[in-house]
Amino acid sequence: MLDGSPEHVASAIARQRSWYSRLAARITHWSGSAWAATGVMVALLVWVATGWLAGFPRWWELCATIGLSFVTLLMLVLIQHTQNHDDQAVQLKLDELIRANINAANAMMRLEDAGQADMARIRQAFNEEVSGR
Repeated sequence: MLDGSPEHVASAIARQRSWYSRLAARITHWSGSAWAATGVMVALLVWVATGWLAGFPRWWELCATIGLSFVTLLMLVLIQHTQNHDDQAVQLKLDELIRANINAANAMMRLEDAGQADMARIRQAFNEEVSGR
């Protein structure tokens, strides 16, 4: 049953995401904070000072090149994982609202499977409907 009764499939949520999902969500949340921006600025200043004190050797440049590439790729994967999880949750919530609304077209719940041509056709139909009101 999908009406909020105890038999609803969402009632059985374990409320425990995997360790990777929890870690990815925490890192994603933290990376968007003011503390992260401050940390990046401090790390940059330390990095430049280290290079200046060492005479800007080749190893200093290579560490920055390799290290920044690795951190960038890691952040991309973690943020994308979190975005995918959140996107799925939002889609399921929207599907539930569409099901609950008697005037909504249940076919809209399959919209994420539509191609670009179908999306354009549906968008045009919505625009015509809104203009006609």
